[in-house]
Amino acid sequence: MSDEPIDHVEANVQRMAELHAKHAGGVTFLQKVTLATTSRLGRASTVTITVALLLAWIVYNLAGTRFGLRVFDPRPFPLLSVGSSVVCLFTTLLILVTQRREEELARHRAQLTLHLVALAEQKIAKVIDLLEEQRRENPLLPSRDDHEARDMSQASDPDRVLDRIIETHELGDVG
Repeated sequence: MSDEPIDHVEANVQRMAELHAKHAGGVTFLQKVTLATTSRLGRASTVTITVALLLAWIVYNLAGTRFGLRVFDPRPFPLLSVGSSVVCLFTTLLILVTQRREEELARHRAQLTLHLVALAEQKIAKVIDLLEEQRRENPLLPSRDDHEARDMSQASDPDRVLDRIIETHELGDVG
């Protein structure tokens, strides 16, 4: 047995890589900067540096008043409060922009998955139909009416399935 992937597996891997490359290719300069900044902010070292800077700020301003140093932000640290609020605002905006971009990729993946599942379901229904036809026409096989196979040979109607899911969830919420 070879370690090489099967052709259709390799083709699917390539298609997914193309989807990601296409998504990454549509990034503007500003989006690249935003993604890079968010990536750097999401590291553990950023937390360590932030805590160290906050502690240094507080210690300097508290100790400075005791040792006669010129403090730039005396207690209750109004500059630290304003600075922290501004940094939090920008961090939140960066995260929102990044999430929006990732949600776009996730939406494309979900649409692709839904399309492929619907197509696979239609193909399976056709295979069942062909097998049932072969069973009926083969004189060596006993002929019988298989209600389940007949039902499964019909492709599902997505609208009916969705309506049924909604009905079921509504009934579950009431009960």
